[in-house]
Amino acid sequence: MGDQGAATSATSQTTTADLSTQVTAPVSSPAATVSQVQQVLVTPTPLSENSTQLVTEQARIIAAVYNRVAPAVARIDVSGGLGSGFLIDNNGHIVTNYHVVAAAQGGRVLVSFTDLFQTVGRVIGADPSSDIAVVRIEQMPQGATPVELGQSDNLQVGQMTIAIGNPLGQERTVTNGIVSAIGRTIDEPGNSYAIGGAIQTDAAINPGNSGGPLLDGDSRVIGMNTAILSASGTSAGIGFAVPVDLIKKVVPALIQKGQYDHPWLGVQMRAVTTYEAQQRGLPSAGILIEPSSPDSPIRKAGLNGGMILTAINGEPLTSADAIISYLELKTSPGDTVSLSVVGENGNKRDVQVQLGSRPSLGDFPQS
Repeated sequence: MGDQGAATSATSQTTTADLSTQVTAPVSSPAATVSQVQQVLVTPTPLSENSTQLVTEQARIIAAVYNRVAPAVARIDVSGGLGSGFLIDNNGHIVTNYHVVAAAQGGRVLVSFTDLFQTVGRVIGADPSSDIAVVRIEQMPQGATPVELGQSDNLQVGQMTIAIGNPLGQERTVTNGIVSAIGRTIDEPGNSYAIGGAIQTDAAINPGNSGGPLLDGDSRVIGMNTAILSASGTSAGIGFAVPVDLIKKVVPALIQKGQYDHPWLGVQMRAVTTYEAQQRGLPSAGILIEPSSPDSPIRKAGLNGGMILTAINGEPLTSADAIISYLELKTSPGDTVSLSVVGENGNKRDVQVQLGSRPSLGDFPQS
């Protein structure tokens, strides 16, 4: 998310423009008087009673979530940059993005909470592939209750999202929006593997929000704000969060042993539409797969490429994003999965593949 370098002194420039409103009277009518123009400009359209109630209820929910969660949201300063994090237990464990703490000298970062509480934290585990890291502090801030981790597998497009973090150094700022899409992947610079199952939201996310929680209306963490898609480098209404279901898989391993092993199928993938399949004489729409390396699990299972993958363990999957998300969230190294494939001759079959452990970064970037 480019948090490194987003210093607390960051300022923003606001450009204002003269906005004028034209009132045009019908040709057959006298021109509008000055008083009529003023009335048009200053008289707001009243909200209906139902709309007012909805706005009031939304404000109440946001305030309640903020009051519950904000004391557990940390500001993390590292070598001139900053990010966010959130306290997950009473043992001083804080979850944040790996890219927030990647430049930490000696694994030490400065951690700040409310009421001027500040202490030094130590990075005890990190997983660049999922952009997740864990920082531990020895002293706990008074009055900070650890966040509650929710679920991301039951999210619905359109449901409320609330983000809390430190955008551009503005501590514990809250913004809100909706779940814009689910099952996205995050492709970050320097990360050879895409992050699966990501949540897309239009809640305003800016540099400094990275590592902060994305919450539902019940104060539960549903994701960790991680990246934005923007030409300007600031919020354009397209933000992405690592899903909490992935966080719940990765973080315990980071606390216990400092690293996490990802499942690996070892494929290169490309989506094939029904139109392309017809035009090229391919046997089916689906995901065209090829082994990504000589020792990939699918090659070991006898699949040498040119196959169309349509499902894993009986679950239809229609995009590379969906395959990455499925493997990341629902499987582990050593698991055996059933791949439903269609061969060049149109024959359908199920192939059993034992997943490996993902090679180090720099190998093939998909799964």
